[in-house]
Amino acid sequence: MPKRVAVVGAGPSGLVTVKELLDEGHEPTCFDRAPDLGGVFRFGELDGVVWKSCRLTSSPLLTSFSDFPAVPHQLMHLSAAEYVEYLGRYCDVFDLRRHIRFETSVEAVRRDPNGTWLVCTRDASGTHDLRFDAVAICSGLHQHPHVPTFPGKETYTGTVLHSAQYRRPSQVAGKRVLVVGAGESGADVTAEVAAHAAETVLSLRRGVAVQARVELGKPRDLQTSRLMNSAAHWVSQTRNPADDHKRRVYRRTFLPFLLVDKGLQQISRFFFNFLPMLCAADLGVIRANVRTRKLSARLLQESGGTFNEQFGTKDDRFVRAIATGRCRRVPGITRFEGTRVVFDDGSSFTPDLVILCTGFETRTPFVDETLAMAPRFLHTFHTEIGSSLGFIGFVRPAFGAIPPLAELQARWFALIQSGRVALPSQAEMQRSIDDWRRFRAHFFRAVKGRLDHLVEYTPFCDELAERIGCKPAWSDIRRESRRFQRKFMAGPFVAAQYRLVGPHAKPEIARAVIESAPVVHPLPDRLYLHLRWKLSRMLCRLRGPEFAPKLELAGHDSRWSASRS
Repeated sequence: MPKRVAVVGAGPSGLVTVKELLDEGHEPTCFDRAPDLGGVFRFGELDGVVWKSCRLTSSPLLTSFSDFPAVPHQLMHLSAAEYVEYLGRYCDVFDLRRHIRFETSVEAVRRDPNGTWLVCTRDASGTHDLRFDAVAICSGLHQHPHVPTFPGKETYTGTVLHSAQYRRPSQVAGKRVLVVGAGESGADVTAEVAAHAAETVLSLRRGVAVQARVELGKPRDLQTSRLMNSAAHWVSQTRNPADDHKRRVYRRTFLPFLLVDKGLQQISRFFFNFLPMLCAADLGVIRANVRTRKLSARLLQESGGTFNEQFGTKDDRFVRAIATGRCRRVPGITRFEGTRVVFDDGSSFTPDLVILCTGFETRTPFVDETLAMAPRFLHTFHTEIGSSLGFIGFVRPAFGAIPPLAELQARWFALIQSGRVALPSQAEMQRSIDDWRRFRAHFFRAVKGRLDHLVEYTPFCDELAERIGCKPAWSDIRRESRRFQRKFMAGPFVAAQYRLVGPHAKPEIARAVIESAPVVHPLPDRLYLHLRWKLSRMLCRLRGPEFAPKLELAGHDSRWSASRS
């Protein structure tokens, strides 16, 4: 029986939820306070949170929805405006706009004793109370800027902005600017400010894991492959001391193979990292390349973990600005003193403008706080409320894109509303929450308990896909061409892989996307990644599930070999 479902937010998460609910025959109504779709990607002079030149940190291949691939020739990162155009095309193809009520804010969401939901909305004509069978909250994590307090801030005579208020270079041209923070927004804003301000200073309390957005002319995230993430994470991706025993067993068992692994790594680094850094038009650029690389390594060391053990910054242009003298790095802020800002090392700076790139607070003010802040089963369902309330897109992958995760959550939510998939028992859901919490604390040790919504992208995708029933098995992969098998493992980790089988499968789209995607891993990388995966599987058979690979498909075929890559 079709259900009436309220969807809050018309960004990527809300739009894909509307689409998936329609596919299941339900009746969604989407509410958004903005005049048009796009969510946080929509540019607005007064009500948006992105700046004019903002570009996505993930490439179109990894950002696009599973059954609506990006235009094939669009390999490089889209601007926010281009991504909103993509969402517009998505709406038009699947006829979503007629289900969206723009310029309508959601004031409150309350559950009735009978199990239905009362949604209070406000538009130009006033307030309205509407009743629904279920509600999907899709407003996301980036709605409410976090503005930290500093001693003496009230005495500061200059201007303080949050990055959500920054729009264009004319705001900083000719000024002395202090930028605070180097997350994804901070990195991009710092790079743009350094190119236009009279003087730019970047304040960081700790190091950051930073990598180039583009490498060898292609988006760096195309290296996020199933092959790259198949070996156990403790082999090379993480360095938690609790895993030292596993690493010792791995090394002692496979020492000769590890020498091969090391040799292949050195070959790859020399030919595909070191030499390209030296291939520049003049000596000045080469020096800047070397300094940028050294500074990136130092920032990673100061961050307290590896790339994979924390949230990553996917743009190193701000590091280059520091390396070339266009930006100066200082420690964290101690206090404000009138026109001055004093830092932890006792130094000070007198900025005209301070830009706080300090992230966003996780708040959904229209929902009861106990519901909004409670841990959720796979970040989607409250264990006590059950299936009638879903949070879609409230996840933050360390490396990866939110829209494909939101799409998997939306597919799962829609199937549950139809009764085609059921939630497990409350006890099982709580065990899953506890297991993922322990994994997050173990895996992301560098964040030290912060960022409750942080997830490891590839295994979280696979977990959601298993719940939906759309995760392919090796028997499914073996039926495909050798080209498909090679690209499935060594190519980018695209959302289209979850349309090969399962509910609403579209195998022709999955094949087209996967077979046309580039394999950017150099041959030495493919060889040592494949070796690690095989050794991980062998050690798991020898020593038990404690040594299991990070990713695996059901019915593994051991005949898949490096020769196919």
